[in-house]
Amino acid sequence: MNQRPFIRKLVYLALLVVLLVPLSLLSMPARYATPDEPGSAGGMLARLREEYKLGQANLGQVDPTSETIKLATLGMRNIAATLLWKKANDSKMREDWTAFSATAEQIIKVQPNFPTVWQFQGWNLSYNISAEFDDVRDRYFWVMKGIRFLQDGVAYNDAAPRLVWFVGWVLSQKIGMADEKVQYRRYFREDTDFHGTRPLDQRDNWLVGREWYLDAERTAEREEMLDKLNPLVFLFHAPKNRINYATSLEEEGVFEEKAAVAWATALRDWQAFGTRDIRTGAATTIRANDRDAVKRRIEELTAELDKFPPADRREALLKDKRAKLTEEELKIEATPPAERTEEQYRAAMAIADKLQLRPRELAELVTVDQREEARKVAIAVDEQEQQLQQIERAREVLNYPYWLLRCELERQPETIEARRLVYQADNAARAQSLLEAKQLYKDGFAKWNEALKNYPQMRVDHLFGEDMMIFINRYRTLIKRMDEQFPEDFPLQDIIDAHREI
Repeated sequence: MNQRPFIRKLVYLALLVVLLVPLSLLSMPARYATPDEPGSAGGMLARLREEYKLGQANLGQVDPTSETIKLATLGMRNIAATLLWKKANDSKMREDWTAFSATAEQIIKVQPNFPTVWQFQGWNLSYNISAEFDDVRDRYFWVMKGIRFLQDGVAYNDAAPRLVWFVGWVLSQKIGMADEKVQYRRYFREDTDFHGTRPLDQRDNWLVGREWYLDAERTAEREEMLDKLNPLVFLFHAPKNRINYATSLEEEGVFEEKAAVAWATALRDWQAFGTRDIRTGAATTIRANDRDAVKRRIEELTAELDKFPPADRREALLKDKRAKLTEEELKIEATPPAERTEEQYRAAMAIADKLQLRPRELAELVTVDQREEARKVAIAVDEQEQQLQQIERAREVLNYPYWLLRCELERQPETIEARRLVYQADNAARAQSLLEAKQLYKDGFAKWNEALKNYPQMRVDHLFGEDMMIFINRYRTLIKRMDEQFPEDFPLQDIIDAHREI
């Protein structure tokens, strides 16, 4: 009898037994400590799962149904997810929103820890599907359904700051910026099912959205993910929501003390934002409020660099650079800016760059015995100038100076009174009380003129001008309806002159 197949099977069985030993050691689960016995970190896989936070308990809430579906798909979860996505898209094409909603629920059971799924389907519910309904209450229902869907997603992915942030975004932008924002904001305040025990004066979409933005910041800091996001944009929205809240109050006719407090709080938050350390793409940290301090430091270092001998280095270097310009470049430089063509304008910028006196070039002209020290100062100047450029870029992206000044202006009693008068004038005009509206507009613009005396920059600011021209054009329309001429002594004529294109 041939014993070789039998022996081969025994060898295979022995190898399997041998392999099971390291596999069991690698996959040994962690054990929590109890009063009776100490805990254990488990095998290597358990330790790696804990180190990189890959376990379900690390990712978020555990759903028994979801875990059962994962097992039931027998490793074909991706195929199941693909089929469900196709089914969801088909339901959307048929405008079968009940089926779409049900399929979305099935998708997240299959892919509960994939934040993009939650974000995409939440967007679909709040933005795309809500727009398909005519009744504003139906649209609000689907907006909130999308928000609740996103909140459920956060429960399963509490280490995903982008998803937490997105909940704040939809609460803020969809409810506060939509065409139906007046109704949406009212429904949101009345939505006790959503708010629970939240005080009535805190049931504002901008304030609730701000809470989610702050939660997202805390999540990013806890997970050490802030640098992987865009900190400038990620951190900007929480303080900006304070400004939007104050603006919305006045748009809805809330003035006096509540508006003043709202704008003062917005100013405080915006100033605090300016002192925050923000990581830039260049892997350096900046603060929006540090611009003047950095400028002073550049001036100090430049003065220190100029003290190194010889004293005429700047003149000598500039003369040398100018000597290298072509006749055509000299001709362009001599042409007055107002007379330059577009091509000459671009060439003039390149020429100015060639003539720029760079700190390191100046350091190379220092006498040999002090050149190394001068190089150190020049490097410090370069670093501060790069810091300044990043600060200026951030301030421009955020429009930081404008909102800082705007908050200062808006919290003044004269400004709040001006807005109250113009708000009442708009209401009187809609009620066809033309004489009353005209007087209210006149009083309001006179008060605006008084408020702007200490803020002349705002009179020529483009964004502020856009807002003011809306009121001024309403006043113009009213005057025309009354067959009267626009007053020649209009107190805000300088704003009209600066923003005629608006």
